Amino acid sequence: MSKKYLLSQYNHTILVTVINILIIIFSLTNFSMAETIQDTIDVRDYIENKFDSAIFHLYLGSMGELDSKEIEFIDLLVDQPGDSQIFYGKKVYQKGFDSALLEQLKEEIKEREKLAIEKLEEVIDDIPELSLPSLPPMEFWERIYARMVSMQKIITTTDYNRFSICGVDSARSERVVKRVKNYFDWSKQWSKEGQELEQLAEKARLEGNIFLARRLFHEAAGCFHVGAFINYYNVEEKIEAQNLARKCYQKAIALYNEKERPIRIEIPFRGVEIPGYLMLTSQPDQPLIIFVNVLNNIKEVENHFFAQDFLKAGFNVFNFDGPGQGEMHQKMRLIPDYEKAIHAIIDWFEVNNDFHINLDRIGVMGISFGGFSSIKAAALDSRIDCVISNGGYAYFPPLSHLKKLSIPTRRSIYYMTGYQKMSEVDEHFGHLDIKTCPPLDRPMLIIQGGKDKTVPPEHADYFMEWATGNEKELFYIEDANHCCQDYFDLITPYTIDWLRKHLL
Repeated sequence: MSKKYLLSQYNHTILVTVINILIIIFSLTNFSMAETIQDTIDVRDYIENKFDSAIFHLYLGSMGELDSKEIEFIDLLVDQPGDSQIFYGKKVYQKGFDSALLEQLKEEIKEREKLAIEKLEEVIDDIPELSLPSLPPMEFWERIYARMVSMQKIITTTDYNRFSICGVDSARSERVVKRVKNYFDWSKQWSKEGQELEQLAEKARLEGNIFLARRLFHEAAGCFHVGAFINYYNVEEKIEAQNLARKCYQKAIALYNEKERPIRIEIPFRGVEIPGYLMLTSQPDQPLIIFVNVLNNIKEVENHFFAQDFLKAGFNVFNFDGPGQGEMHQKMRLIPDYEKAIHAIIDWFEVNNDFHINLDRIGVMGISFGGFSSIKAAALDSRIDCVISNGGYAYFPPLSHLKKLSIPTRRSIYYMTGYQKMSEVDEHFGHLDIKTCPPLDRPMLIIQGGKDKTVPPEHADYFMEWATGNEKELFYIEDANHCCQDYFDLITPYTIDWLRKHLL
C-alpha cells in the first residue's frame, strides 16, 4: 500500500470523523432546543444575527412559530455557502417549508462533503516527487582545494566527537579518515566501512548474537550518515548513503523488544508526510520532547543516541526529518516557516495520542537552524511549555556572512533549499527574525559557544533581549564551537536537568 494511499485513507477517516461529530452536535443542539423552546419561538427571533443579510427575515418569515424540523433546517442552512442559503431561502418564501426541503438540504450537504473528500484525494495523488537538486558547480579553486585537502588534517577533535554521537567508535573513525584521500573520496570510504559493518551485523544476527548485531547495524548506519552529511558534490551518492543508513537503522530497531522499539510515525503536512520515530520512556503519562534536527542530520542517527539519556530521565522523545532534511527532502525542500511542521506534529499527537503521553507538558529542543525554528514555534504556540535552542540563529544572517561560510556549509544550504545562489537564499529566508514574533513568556534555555563561527554569540544575546519570561536562561561556554559539540558531556545532562525542572 503506497504512502499516498495511506495519506488519502487517513485524511478520509479524519473528514468522516469530523462529519460524524458535527452530526452529533447538530442532533444534540436540536434536541435541546426542542425541549426548551416548547414550540413557542418565532422565526424572526430565532434567526436574529444568524444570517449576514436581513433578507432572510422575509424569506423565512412564513415559517412563523418553529417546530423541531424547522429549527434543524435553519441550523443547517446557517453553515451553508451564501448561494445555497439564498436558494433555500427563496424556496421557503415561494412554497413554504416542508420536511422534503430539509431532506433535500441534508442530501446536498452530504454530496458536497463527498466531493470535498474526492477533491482532497485527487490533490494528494497529484503531488509529484521532487527532482533531485541540481547543485551549482564548484568554482575551479574549490575543486582544486577539494582534491588536494588532507581530510585527516582538517578533521578536528570536535568532528570525532560528532562521529561518536552517530554511534561510530572513535578508533574506527580514525582508521576510516586515514584512508580518505581527499574531500571527493570521503563518502566512498565511509560507505565502504558501513557495508563491511552491515555484513558483520548480518552474520551476528544469523548466529543469534542479537545485541552485537543491533550494535553493528547502528554503527553501520552511523558510517553511512557520516559519509553523507558533508557530501555535497555527488547528490545521487549522498541520497544512496542516506537510504543505506535508514535501512541499517530499521534492521537495528527490529532487534529491540517491543516496549523499547522506536515507533515509526508519518504525519500529514501540506500534502506530504513528516516521517519520524517516537521513543517511549518506561513510565506512562510523561512529557513529550520534540527534537528539531540540525539541517544535515537525519533522524535515524544522532538523535537516536542523543535520546537515550532523555528516555532514562523520564521523557518521551519524537525525532523527525522536517522539510529539507533526510527522508523528507525528496518531498519538500527547506521552508521559511519550518515551525509550522512542529505545530503539525503537536496537532497530530493531540488527535492520535494512543501512547499515554502527557501532552499538557511539551518541550521542544532544536540545534543550529533547528534552534531558531524551535524558539519561533514556541513563540507562536502556547502548547509548548518550554524550549531550548543550541547554537540557533536569532535572525537570518546577512548575505555577507553567508558568503563566508565554509564550502560544505554553503553547499548544504543549496541542497536543503534547492536554490543555486546565496542571493536567492537571502531573498527567500532573509526576512527571518525572532523579533518579528511575540516575545516568549515561557521558560527558554539558550546554549551558545563563544567560538562559534557559524552562529556568532550575539545571536544568543538577541534571543535573551527579545524574550520576556522570568525563566529565560543563557548557558554560555566561552571556548566552545558551533552547538557546543565539543562540550556535549556538559550540555546534555544540563539540558535534561533543565527540562526536568520545567516539565516534571
